[in-house]
Parts: sequence; C-alpha cells; structure tokens
Amino acid sequence: MSRTNSSVKKYRKKKKKRERSRMEILIAIAGKVVDCMVEPVKQWLCYSIHYNSNIESMKKQVEKLRDARDRVQHSVDAAIRNGEEIEGDVKNWLKEADGIIELVRKDSEGEEEEKRKCCNGTFLNLKLRHQLSQKAKKIVQDIDKALEIGKFDKVSYHPPQHGIVTTRCRDYVDSESRMSTVKRLMEALRDDNIHLIGVWGMAGVGKTTLVREVANQAKQENLFVEVPIVNVTETPDHKQIQIDIACVLGLQLDVESSVTGRAIRLRERLTKTKDKKMILVILDDICEYLDLEKIGIPSEGCKVLLTSRNRDVLVQAMSTEKDFGLEVLGEEEAWSLFEKMAGDCVNKDNMRSTATEVAKACAGLPLALVTVSKALKNKSLNEWKDALQLLRRPATRNLPRMQSPIYSSIELSYSHLESEEVKYFFLRCAQMHFSIYHQDLLKYCYGLGSFHGINTLEEARHRLDRLVGNLKDSCLLLDCPDHGSKEFHTHMHSVVRRVARLIASKDHNMITVREDDGLKERLDVDSLKSCKEFSISGGDFHELPNGVEYCPELRFLHVYGGDRPLQISDTFFEGMGKLQVLDFTEMQLPALPSSLGLLRNLQTLCLDQCVLGDIAIIGELKNLVILSLMNSNISQLPREIGLLTHLRLLDLSNCSKLEVIPPNVLSRLEALEELYMGNNFVQWEAEKLNNASLVELKHLSHLTTLEIDIRDASNLPKDFLFKKLERYVIFVGDVWDRSYKREVSKTLKLKLNESFQSEVGIKMLLKRTESLYLDELKGVKSAWKKYAMANFPAT
Repeated sequence: MSRTNSSVKKYRKKKKKRERSRMEILIAIAGKVVDCMVEPVKQWLCYSIHYNSNIESMKKQVEKLRDARDRVQHSVDAAIRNGEEIEGDVKNWLKEADGIIELVRKDSEGEEEEKRKCCNGTFLNLKLRHQLSQKAKKIVQDIDKALEIGKFDKVSYHPPQHGIVTTRCRDYVDSESRMSTVKRLMEALRDDNIHLIGVWGMAGVGKTTLVREVANQAKQENLFVEVPIVNVTETPDHKQIQIDIACVLGLQLDVESSVTGRAIRLRERLTKTKDKKMILVILDDICEYLDLEKIGIPSEGCKVLLTSRNRDVLVQAMSTEKDFGLEVLGEEEAWSLFEKMAGDCVNKDNMRSTATEVAKACAGLPLALVTVSKALKNKSLNEWKDALQLLRRPATRNLPRMQSPIYSSIELSYSHLESEEVKYFFLRCAQMHFSIYHQDLLKYCYGLGSFHGINTLEEARHRLDRLVGNLKDSCLLLDCPDHGSKEFHTHMHSVVRRVARLIASKDHNMITVREDDGLKERLDVDSLKSCKEFSISGGDFHELPNGVEYCPELRFLHVYGGDRPLQISDTFFEGMGKLQVLDFTEMQLPALPSSLGLLRNLQTLCLDQCVLGDIAIIGELKNLVILSLMNSNISQLPREIGLLTHLRLLDLSNCSKLEVIPPNVLSRLEALEELYMGNNFVQWEAEKLNNASLVELKHLSHLTTLEIDIRDASNLPKDFLFKKLERYVIFVGDVWDRSYKREVSKTLKLKLNESFQSEVGIKMLLKRTESLYLDELKGVKSAWKKYAMANFPAT
C-alpha cells in the first residue's frame, strides 16, 4: 500500500511539473505574441504621430536636393558648351535626383487631393497619415544618400579629338596624280620599316588636303588607333604642339610642367596603345627643323607624317625615310576640281569659255582653283570676265578677296627663305620669262654684286647652283619642262611669279612691265625716280615710256624689243649713273647712244639677239666685266673691245655672221674667265695677220670655261694647254653639226687630220672629258688612239 501511495505521489508531482512547464511556455508564447503585436502598433502609431515632422523634413531635404541638382546641372551645361563629355555617374545621379524630386511633387499633389476629400480637408484618416509619413521618411533617407553621392569633384572630361574625319575632304579630287601619290603614301604607312615620311610641295599645291585624305583612308582601314593632325605654326611652339597632340589623344598634360616633363608623358602615351597598333602623328606645314624627341615623339613606336613647302627641311633637316613631292594639277585635273567647286554654272553656254580661261589662269594650283571658283560661284558673266583680267595682270596692293589667301600663302614661303641673298635671287628670277636661263642669271647677279663674298665667276656659278637648288627645295622654282637639260633652265609657276613681282614692286622698287600688264600707261615720273630695277618687254611699243631716262637710282635695265627698231635718244643714259646691268634683247640698234659711255659703274652689258651696227663705244666702259652679244648679227668685233681689261666673261656664241676679230684683241683680255664662241667665228689664222689666232688664247691664264669651234685642226698650236678649264665644249674638224645648243660640261668632238700637232694639249683635255665624239684620227700616234679607245670604248 505504501508503495502504491508513493507511486501516486510521484506521478502527481511529475504531472504538476509538466503543467507548470506548459504554462511557462504558454506565457512565453503569449509574451512573444504580445511583443509582435505591440511593436508594429507602436511603429504604426509612431508614423502617424510624427506625420507632420516627417513631411516637413522631406520638404526641406527635397529643396536641398533641388539646389544640389541645379548646381551640378550648371556645371554640366558649362562642360557641354566647352565640348566636354559628361561622366556616366553624373548622368545617373541627375536622373535619380530628378526622379526623387518628381516623386515628392506627385506625393504632395496626392496629399492635397486626399485632404480635400477627408473632412473637408481638415484631417486625413490614420491609415493614409501612416502611409504618407512612412514614405516621407524613406524619401528623406534617399535624399540624404543622394546628397552625399552628389558631391562631385568634376562632372566631365575632355574626350579624345581624333583629328580626322571619316568623310572625304570636300576640296579633294580623285585625280590620277593625287590617287597615285595617295597609293604610294599608304604603302609607306603600311611598311613596318618606315617611321618618318615627308610630303613637300609649293604653297597652295594641296599638301594638307592630301594628307587628310591619307588619314581618312588610314582610319577606314583601321591601320592606326589614333591619328592626331597638328598644324605647326610659322614659329613652332613645342609646348603648344605637345598640348595639341595630347588633346587629340585624351591625355591630360600639366601645362605648368617643363617641356621635358610633358615630353616623357607624351612619349609614353604614343608608344602604349591597344592591340599593338601604332599611332600616326601628322605635323602639317613644317617650316624649319623640329626636334621631335624634345616634343615627345619617339623615333620608333609610332609613325610620323610631315608636310613642308621645303624639300630640304624634310630630307636634310628632318631625315625623312621616304618623301613624296606634290606637283600642280594637269589641265584636265585642274578643270575637274574647278568645276566641282564652282558648280553647274560653269557649264552654261555663255559661261563655259570664260570659266575655262579663268581655270587656266590658276595654272593648276589647287589653292587658286578652289579659292577662285568659290568666289565666282553663281556670279554674273561680267564678274567672271573681270576676275579673268585680275588673274592675268599683276596684283595690286589691295588684293581682291579671291586672291588674298593665294598671295598670303606664297608670300609666307618667301618670308621663310633662309637669307636676304636668296630672297633677292627669288625676286630676280621672277622678273624673267617663263624659261629662266641660268646663264642670264649669272650675268645679271654677278653684275649687280648680288652674291656676297664672291670674287670669281666660278665661285658665282657655284653660288647660283646652290640658290637655284634652294628655291627648288622650297618649291618656288621648278624644273623647266621645255628643256631636256635641268642644268641650264628652270621656270617659275605663273601664280608664284605674280606674287613675287608684287613683292618686288612693293618692297624693292623693282618694276616689270609685260604685255597685257596694263602698267605702261600707269607709270609715272615719281615711281620711276625711286625705281631700282626696270624690265619691259612684250608690248607693241616703239619708244620707251616717258620718264625712264630720269631714273637716278636705277641699277638694272632690261628691254626686250621684239625685233623692232626702238628710238633711244643720244642722251638717254645721262641720268643713270648708278646703272650696273643693261640688257637690250632682240632689238634693232644701228648705233648705240653716245651717253652709254657715261655709265662708269656698268658691270654687265647684254646685246643678245640684236641687229647691231657700230658698237665701238663699248670700249669706253672700262669697268665692264661681262659682255654678251649672243645670237647677234655682228660681223666684226671692234678693236676697242681690247680696252676692256676687266672683262671676265665674253659671250659671242651663235654669232654666225662674225668673220673678223682683229689680232691682239682677245689676248688683251687677260682677266677673262669664260669665253663662249660656239658656232660663230671660224676664221682662225696661224700668224695673226688679219684675224685672231688661237695662240692668243694662251694669254688667258684665268680661263675656266671655253666653248670654241675650230674647223681646221692645223690651226691648233702645239702648246694648246688649258690646265684650269672646268667646263669646255670644243669642236675640232669640219664634220660636226653646228646648230648651237648648250652641251654638258667637258665635251670634246674631234676630227684630226695628218697635220694635227697639239696632241699633248688634247690628251690633257681628254683625261677630264665627260662626252667624247670621234670622227677620224689620221696622223695620230697609235698609243694615243689606244688611250682614247680604252677610256671611251663607246665612242
């Protein structure tokens, strides 16, 4: 029994314990339930209670956001005006800010609407108050976050300026010559072994247009990742060139840092590119040497394309590995460009012929073709005709709009010539005809003393060759297409010549009157009084313009008479005491004016292609150093010529009627350096009885140039030695074609008969001969024949 009671007690005790545990669990659960129910109610009541403060806080914060948004937008607007790109996170922030502001606006409008519906707008129901208050607090939190994010240091960046366009330049025309050059340029750009390329040509020939077309094609072919094109100014600024290149590449350079510091950064950018593709840097219009390393352009790792008006700048100074010369357009190519720029108006029946003449007057120069065609587009026929007259005549000081850019670009090339000497030489070339004969230049410039530090004609000839080369490299002189030998002739582009004559007239008192110039009528005494050089030719005149004889400052006078008699008074030269060079070409001069003898300072006298009578007065010109009678009809050389003991050059070439040269005239010209007697005098005598003898030439110890025609080899003296000869054209024998033309230096044509005695002298010349012609060698020793055949096997 006791065990039973004990078990019951234990059971009841455990049961109570379990009931207590369940109660505790129920109480705990109930507490949790109460907690879960109270907190939402509490929060719900909190939103409702703080409704006004949450709404007010939202309104204040949204005003702050609106102000911040406006500040950022102002910065964005300024950046866009500066051509900058806006950062992506700035764009996103503005979009987000606009969204928040718009949300607040809509919520405010919704609140006002609900107020009107509830209790006449006095109260909102508790549910709506809770919703609006809760939303307002969330918006405030979003605004706080947006305000923190919107504190931008900068809102934009400078985008890379690619420097090229993918559309073709409007001024470019697909001409055969240009397409060929573009093709060869593209081949050079693809060549991994070529890094520095040059394009040169005269001002206005289209270098910039061409390289931009090349850049366009390179872009289309995806040859380079970037192609910055920078125009190099007249006075190169390394800092500005660096900044211009960096701007295109999107590289930020510290403008306050040193040139070297910027160069290091630029060099790194030019050599570090994506996909191992190079950058092509185009530097347009280089006028002088440019230190690429100093700028930051490496010799490897990128490619460089340079343009210049001066070939020497590219080839010599910049050491380009490949260079391309750009010529003016041919007639068909020029018309194609002109027609493209001028439009359909040039093809109207009443316009075509005039438009064609205007295009021809531009002489194939692209800048002139584009400028003139644009200026005349859709203009009347009378305006076209007036423009044609302007283009054909020398420009005035007040240039028309269509001429100004053409003249300015060429004048810039002139201003960059290396010295005053070469500048004057350029202007002197412009006073001459289309074909510029180098021998004439030598006669003029030596007589004027234009070559500084020069004494002999040989030195002057070297200087002339250098100056001609300089102007060719600057594209201001061109090889003459009408002559096979570039050694003796060049020419100047007609547009360049017009600019040069304008400069010469304006700045150097050099007046040139040509046919259709219209200047002869406008010449006045005042302009002639200050005139230093005067040239007149081509017009139908029978006397010189009034006032020419009153030129106290005149140093140079050239009159091209056109094979007509010209009235010149005996006193004509009395007022020209400073005259140094006088050239009367293709004139009929029965007698020279007596006042010619007064020209004590005259250094050069040219009477080429003239019909001459008595010229004995020339003997009074004691200081004369150059006398040229080339192609004149003179039959007897006056004995008075022997008085010209300072004479250094005597040109009698092609004076086919010359039969008499008195004995002992040539031998007295001991200062003579150059003697030209090709295709003229052949009446050489052995004993100096009635005519000159070849023996007299032995006295000309300074002779460096000789052109002579010896019909009879027996007249050659035994000691016919000319050790100083640098150039010679010697014909011996009676079988040679006597039609006169300038031969290459050191030409010898021989037909030697049995009485030939000057073997030693001829052999000495033979050792230096460049061009040898042989007909017969009768009586010549076999050893000498073997020597000739061995050294000239093709003769």
